[in-house]
Amino acid sequence: MDLFNSPILLVEQPKKVFAVESRYTVFNGQGQPVATVGEPNLSGGKKAMRFMFSEYSGNTRHTLHVVRPDGMPMLIIDKPFALVTPKVQISWPNGAPIGAIQCHFGLRPRFTLLDPQDRQLGEIRGDFFAWDFTITDWQGVEVARVNKQWEGLAAAWFTTADRYAVQIPYQLPDPLRSLVISTAITIDVVLRENKK
Repeated sequence: MDLFNSPILLVEQPKKVFAVESRYTVFNGQGQPVATVGEPNLSGGKKAMRFMFSEYSGNTRHTLHVVRPDGMPMLIIDKPFALVTPKVQISWPNGAPIGAIQCHFGLRPRFTLLDPQDRQLGEIRGDFFAWDFTITDWQGVEVARVNKQWEGLAAAWFTTADRYAVQIPYQLPDPLRSLVISTAITIDVVLRENKK
């Protein structure tokens, strides 16, 4: 099963003591890699700035390329510079927009899934600790879940490793499917990058 039809996706960030570049590997439910995610065009200057101002690295721009294991591009996740509530753009490799994920901060994290015309397709709601997220369509019907997998105290304190399980029990139409696939990475980049 590939990225677009697997009912379970496991998103794993490699363990590193210091991370200035966002990198992830995406596995299907059988543990086979179906995609890698990274920032191939990140300059040395941007890496240095993220390292020096690591407390604010979550506010900086992150342009992530999702590629198959054979190197074929699949999606681009672009989080702009934002001090508050970023709007993450999701697009096809040719630049055609798929939609966006708009962040809303509050006691519990919440995101809105938008189509290219900014019409609401669904919503992501997290628990108080931002570990468990429910994804619903525009009618409020649950279509997927994202759960952060805890690595233990040592990993949480001394490395930047994060793991997420994305459960998509239904075959969803695009653009909703591609937005749901992008949620775990968006959640990590928006909510956790500036805490690492």
